[in-house]
Amino acid sequence: MLDGVDWRQAARDTQMIVLGGDPQIPPGNFPRETVRLGYLSIGEADPRRPYGNEVRAAPFLVEPDPAWPENFRVDLRDRRWQQILIDEEIPRLLRQGFDGLMLDTIDTAPYLEGKDPARFAGSRQALRDFVRQIRTRFPGAPLLANGIAGLADVAPFVDGFVVEGVFATYDFGRRLYRETTAVERDWKLGRIAEAQAIAGRPVFTIDYADVGDVVLAHWAESEATERGFKPYVGVRDLNTLP
Repeated sequence: MLDGVDWRQAARDTQMIVLGGDPQIPPGNFPRETVRLGYLSIGEADPRRPYGNEVRAAPFLVEPDPAWPENFRVDLRDRRWQQILIDEEIPRLLRQGFDGLMLDTIDTAPYLEGKDPARFAGSRQALRDFVRQIRTRFPGAPLLANGIAGLADVAPFVDGFVVEGVFATYDFGRRLYRETTAVERDWKLGRIAEAQAIAGRPVFTIDYADVGDVVLAHWAESEATERGFKPYVGVRDLNTLP
């Protein structure tokens, strides 16, 4: 549905956009002053990406993500996976015309270490070391980190935080969009505060509301704005204009 959008017109007041690694819409279609970030999943491997053949049946693949079963959670400690991203994926995105990166699935490392501390010991340290390495290798590229449990780990090395489902979320179990509970919100707001205490970065929220649910969408946007966050509200597939 986005193929027919005049992006120079649609993005005229947009300071920043994030696109997938193989966008149907080239970064060059946006105004030059718009910060253009390429999507990079560092904690999950997607076999549909150009590196698909390299990672098929690789030992660093741990388990499928139940919410997105085509993606596999990755042991971020594995140097082979790190090299695929550092030497292949990131240079490919920057060659496409992206200014920087949105680093997604950073929470895989704390999730695996928490799930099996013996087997995945050092995963959080590997996350910190790897994002530091990206920062060092590509010093001019703006970096956002998308996650919640891992935000404090990567805070010193990124330029902003992205947090999903702070006020409105898609409930995969019940298959519906809903307002988050007070417990869910408080936990996420607490993790944001921890990360900002380490590095005072801007916070970009991604909240989820069904098409036409203006009440939920506007409420989530206003709650984010009140706290000084920069909001985006869309559907779970993130393939609509905000």
